[in-house]
Amino acid sequence: MQKKIARRAFAPNQMTEGPSPFHIARFITRCFFKLAIFLEVAGSALGDDYERLESATKRWLDLEQRIAEEHNAWKSQRKVLSQSVKVLEASIGELTEVLDNLKVSAEMRSSEFAKNEHTYEDQEVARAYYAGKLDEFTELFLRFRAFVPDYLEEEMNTAQEKLEMADPIALGARAQILIAAFTRVEEFNRSVTMDYVSRELADGRDVMVSVLYWGLARAYAVDPQGTIAWELKPGLEGWVWHDRPEYIQQIHELVQIHGQTRPPSIQSVPGKVFHELGGEK
Repeated sequence: MQKKIARRAFAPNQMTEGPSPFHIARFITRCFFKLAIFLEVAGSALGDDYERLESATKRWLDLEQRIAEEHNAWKSQRKVLSQSVKVLEASIGELTEVLDNLKVSAEMRSSEFAKNEHTYEDQEVARAYYAGKLDEFTELFLRFRAFVPDYLEEEMNTAQEKLEMADPIALGARAQILIAAFTRVEEFNRSVTMDYVSRELADGRDVMVSVLYWGLARAYAVDPQGTIAWELKPGLEGWVWHDRPEYIQQIHELVQIHGQTRPPSIQSVPGKVFHELGGEK
């Protein structure tokens, strides 16, 4: 097509000898126009390829950098993991040894448990026996509380409160309470004890009376002036007071001797002595 246009542009006119200036100018203009279009298209395509190449190169460099960083991190972690594996292997060995020891210990414990089971059954039989005995002593203590002397009443009340608060299953604790109470009673029964109590007389007067206990067998009481005397005997509902006007002097002197306000002397006071077979003498 271009060759045809060129031939037409430079073909001699039938009426003239050569091409006209107009045709030459138009031909040159068309050539420059086509060249400009070609250069514009080529430049645009070349610019797009350069941008794509630059972007791909940048991504490739970033990827290489990340690969290097990951590789370095992996090398560092590999060393740590290697050490951790060694520690875990050592721990596994120790735990295996401990497990073997525990198995041996469990077998020994199983054998001991079988023996202890028989021992436990024997202990349950013994416990039932001692629980029954402890109940008997508790009942005996409660019966004794009915005729305890005034001197021991507060201590016995405390012991009874402890028994009521104690766990029935705790045989040891209950036994200690009863042993302490009966021990105190035994000490009192083996000694001569002086006590002072308020007593209302027949005329309505209240006087402080000296009471001399001979253990749990008997007691003698007298007013401070030595004008009234009593003999006390234990009963089912407490100690019973009996007037003893005929023994006022003897009982009064007996109280003074115990209080070390007069020299010792022999005094005759009412009382009964029981021999081993239970009879009176």
